[in-house]
Amino acid sequence: MENIVNGLVTADGTKVLNVEEYDKFLLAIPARMMAIFEVNSITGMRYVEIQRLYDNPKWYLKDRNQIVLPKEAQKKVKQKLVKRTVDKLPFAFPYIFEKFTAGPRPPDRTSWNRDLARWSKKAGIEPKVGPKTPRKTIESWMLKSGINEYEIYSRAGHDPVTSLKHYQSLSFTDYELRDIKKRLTEWGILK
Repeated sequence: MENIVNGLVTADGTKVLNVEEYDKFLLAIPARMMAIFEVNSITGMRYVEIQRLYDNPKWYLKDRNQIVLPKEAQKKVKQKLVKRTVDKLPFAFPYIFEKFTAGPRPPDRTSWNRDLARWSKKAGIEPKVGPKTPRKTIESWMLKSGINEYEIYSRAGHDPVTSLKHYQSLSFTDYELRDIKKRLTEWGILK
């Protein structure tokens, strides 16, 4: 029988964090790597897109506090969007982005997976945080907080069917949902 430590796992097996776990996990990340995880979590971008953003910081429009991803930035081969805009970024995002671009380049996916597993163990988080966790976490937080599904799909580069199927089985407690709404409000994502 499977040992279920925390039921916050999507249908494809991706761990989704609640706010308490997110904060615990941040404390386990070395300072020089933290901005990579924060940018990944706040934007909900795919990890390969985070790597490409690091190489193309001009995609971040500081005056609009938005990231505009051209077609070549997006991972999906079947991608139909000419560009994708990631908005609703926290007012402190320019500071986080500056740390991101001044820090080390996001490592290759294999190294990142090892880092995430090591930090999960250090933070006592099971199942472990994986490369899809930041993206699935922010998307589920936004969806469960009542943010318009179209905004989430557009921001994430999903079609509606793809996005919904990942989160149908997730159920946050009332306390977790309260913390999620508070965090999204602090980040400027939820008004």
